[in-house]
Amino acid sequence: MIVAIEGCCHGELDAIYRTIEDRERLHGYKVDLLLICGDVQTVRNEADIDAMNVPRSYLRLGSFHKYYSGEVPVPVPTIFIGGNHEASNYLFELYHGGWAAPRFYFLGYGGVINVGGLRIGGMSGIYKQYDYEKGHYEMIPLNEHQKKSIYHIRHYDVYKMLQIKEPMDIFLSHDWPLGIERYGNTAELIRKKSYFRGEIQNNTLGSKAFESVLERLRPRYWFSAHLHVKFFAEIFWNHGQTGAEMVTEPLLEAAIAATEAAKNPDEIEIAFNDDDDDEETGELGAASLSTDSTATISSDSAPASNPDEIKFDMDDEDEDEDDEATKVTPAATQSVSTKAVLSSPAVADGVLVPPKGGERSYESTKFLALDKCEGTRQFLEILEFPEATGPVEFFYDEEWLAIVRTLAPSFSINHKQNRPMENEVLEHTLQLNREWVKKNITQKQGLAIPNNFQHTSPLHDPVRTMSRQEKYDNSLPFLNPQMEDFCAMLQIPNQINPRGRRV
Repeated sequence: MIVAIEGCCHGELDAIYRTIEDRERLHGYKVDLLLICGDVQTVRNEADIDAMNVPRSYLRLGSFHKYYSGEVPVPVPTIFIGGNHEASNYLFELYHGGWAAPRFYFLGYGGVINVGGLRIGGMSGIYKQYDYEKGHYEMIPLNEHQKKSIYHIRHYDVYKMLQIKEPMDIFLSHDWPLGIERYGNTAELIRKKSYFRGEIQNNTLGSKAFESVLERLRPRYWFSAHLHVKFFAEIFWNHGQTGAEMVTEPLLEAAIAATEAAKNPDEIEIAFNDDDDDEETGELGAASLSTDSTATISSDSAPASNPDEIKFDMDDEDEDEDDEATKVTPAATQSVSTKAVLSSPAVADGVLVPPKGGERSYESTKFLALDKCEGTRQFLEILEFPEATGPVEFFYDEEWLAIVRTLAPSFSINHKQNRPMENEVLEHTLQLNREWVKKNITQKQGLAIPNNFQHTSPLHDPVRTMSRQEKYDNSLPFLNPQMEDFCAMLQIPNQINPRGRRV
């Protein structure tokens, strides 16, 4: 199976699919599956625009509505998670995961599915400590505060993911796991993103929640986005590496010193603000991916960074930006040449091939973050999984269904999060529910995810603009039939917009 991985989408689905098509034409392969690491902006119509937390100049319809309506078919089966710039009203409709459009699957706020022999998991949102212990209290239509809090990860969703025990091939997140930068070329990252220096020194770059998920799941691959830079790292678990310790303080100080020595004294930097918006202007330099200093994969197509570049912070609501900055150049410019050295993944016709031997042992986790879809930025990578030979069909995951059923009673739509079961009681209940899932779902109806997509909110009308009243009416919550079907299958109560409008 050949899999494409995209960083931040930012509503540029057309450009991403064009890039894949150009890669296919150039190298003569066919991409089987696309994974997107957030900021998809699943805007169905004008009413959804008001639910997004983006700068005013970025409030636009995007291209998703064409795939939602069926005007344009999704060319590659796609799986995605949510980021921090989303039409969150729609994604919450699909909290447990489901089809956001035909052939366009949302993993939910946390989810695990199986496709073609690959076990793929992921979590949506970014980490903010002040919302972490709360329930999913947001009410649709969202007020200005809730437009941000609704995509802040909750401990409840992380707790569910921490119950996974079986091997995971791929995990998707928007934010990076805390401390992951110390397992890669930290000096190069600081050179490209010098305002990360303080967070790297203080070990605050990334998500503490995802650090715990990474440590527990230890997937074969972990893909992220959010920080708008291409970055590779690898953790070798059998070497006793637990936590952000690979780059020790002396090595980190040396890396920072080297970066300072090479820095242009005339460069002007303005502080980076990570309060829900992580944009900056300017072009990135070519990314250098390294695996524990023994292997390097270099992408040569992107221009070298300008030493006189001025980086600006973008305010998450009020910053106006030149429209030219959001235009995507022809996709062919993103087709990169890739070189493999020593133990790095092999390359065949522009596709990274994971090393053979022990693929299911997961002695290490390879981490790759990608940039946002814009210009010549490095936003797309393509990998081949030769052992994944099954048809590209989507299946529920038996272990995950048992976890969801077990912890469903603790789901909260209030500020206070209900305390979930723990220890022996949790383990016993998980075992009982695994047997229940096997008997009542796997053996009776099978685990194939039904193609039960239905439109909820009205389709975009390119001729007629919505009135203010229509926008308000369509900003109210919808009861998504997919969530009704999912909860009925597991025999759990549906608490996702239970009083919402029915289709």
